[in-house]
Amino acid sequence: MTERRTECEHYLIVRLAAVGDVVMASTLARRIRDERPGARITWLCGTKVAPLVEQFADVDDVISIDERRLLRGGPIARTAELVPLWRQLLKCRFTRVMLLHVDRRYRVVTAPLLATPTISLSARDAHGAMNPIPGRYFGDEYARLLDGLGHEGPIHDHYPLARLRPFAVASASERVAPRVAIVPGGARNVMRESGVRRWPVEHYSRVARELVADGVEVTLVGDGADAWVRPSFDGITVDDRIGSTSLPETVALMSASDLVISHDTGPMHLARLANAKLLALFGPTMPTQFVVESDRTTVLWGGAHLPCRPCYDGREFATCRDNVCMTSIDPAVVLATARTLLNRA
Repeated sequence: MTERRTECEHYLIVRLAAVGDVVMASTLARRIRDERPGARITWLCGTKVAPLVEQFADVDDVISIDERRLLRGGPIARTAELVPLWRQLLKCRFTRVMLLHVDRRYRVVTAPLLATPTISLSARDAHGAMNPIPGRYFGDEYARLLDGLGHEGPIHDHYPLARLRPFAVASASERVAPRVAIVPGGARNVMRESGVRRWPVEHYSRVARELVADGVEVTLVGDGADAWVRPSFDGITVDDRIGSTSLPETVALMSASDLVISHDTGPMHLARLANAKLLALFGPTMPTQFVVESDRTTVLWGGAHLPCRPCYDGREFATCRDNVCMTSIDPAVVLATARTLLNRA
């Protein structure tokens, strides 16, 4: 049998925006690498997530763009971002563009590559095929783009996230107590803030207080914009890492933790990338779209009694003044589940 030659294939993956989307989209890079080992893979992403994408062992090159200026800047700012990008893309001679956005506004970033075969996420194409299909895990939907929208099922197993380049992780033997990382903020990206996804910070502080009383080392994880959560942890002995760790450092921290507790936000996906034990809290979003439950990931989905759950359509959330689906997740249940998972560890 003649071996398929892939040396000349050069894929451009375009996925900007949120950390969680980038992590889930890494399944495509891994699938390309596994099935076409000689191909070259370049990823176009936002400047914020570029340090993370650079850790994907399945990606050869990373091109970044300031997506805030691109999406929210004026005409001059957008032009200043696009022109150098277009020049760089034209030099690369891509053989296939994988555009992992449904929103057609993102097509502007690959405008000079109109002659290059492009496969993109699509709500519905001329033949009725669509990707993503509502309710499916997004990681699988990204990966199946390698087959185009006409992928033939079934998919027998979930596509795995990207492999990571080696990084230093503190040994568990270096700690005298178990460590739990909690993510009390987040739920925002360059386009919008989705506070409806957050579990109340006072619930997190209650769980943190009880875990510290158990002798557990509790670490707060988040970026600089999450500083508003700090007053809720006054008087609790926590390791405050908010705003002090890069995305790769956060992955390393989670990899060295015995458990991560998070609602549906970027660091929750970093925990999965780190293969950390995760307790994921959901409300307005459907868990099956964002995580794969396993012996490493446990899900608590609040609001089972609510006919309005889930209320996320893939882009926007319904207007909600009281996210009961999240507030109804009892801190006592989260604490009991965390203790059980720590005992298993």
